[in-house]
Amino acid sequence: MSGTTPRDGHILHDRTTYRFSILAARQTRYLSEMYFQKFGLSVSQWKVLPIIGYYGPMSAKEVGERTSLEPEKVTRAVDQLVARGFVTRRPDAKDRRRVVLSLAAEGKNVFKQSEQLRGAIEEEFLSALRPKERVVFHQILDKLERRATMMFNGKQAWRKIICQ
Repeated sequence: MSGTTPRDGHILHDRTTYRFSILAARQTRYLSEMYFQKFGLSVSQWKVLPIIGYYGPMSAKEVGERTSLEPEKVTRAVDQLVARGFVTRRPDAKDRRRVVLSLAAEGKNVFKQSEQLRGAIEEEFLSALRPKERVVFHQILDKLERRATMMFNGKQAWRKIICQ
């Protein structure tokens, strides 16, 4: 494969971080264009909206735990979605210090439409895999996600592996 250079016995193309980042970047660029043109949503907004749609009502902290966005980007995206009337904020009935986020009627509409489009795009992307391969692919992703949660939890978690 062109562009691969062995270094210390490794090929960049074999690194999961490299491959995952390339796939994620390509998909993010593609989806960003669609979400912006169809709904006027920024990357942060379209990452936050479905989390609230699927898992809400929930706090902004809980949204942040389900995305790769930095906390300040989650806050900014939530503020913008509230300003656009896509998300509502209300005090939690059980804990008045906690603010709960939910989709407003317009947010539900955009969420539904965007999920249909995103689903069609994902179906096209995954059409490269046979049905059995998709099952195995998702099992592998689940396994890797569990491992990542264990390994990459906390600041300087890398030291547990490197400094043993």
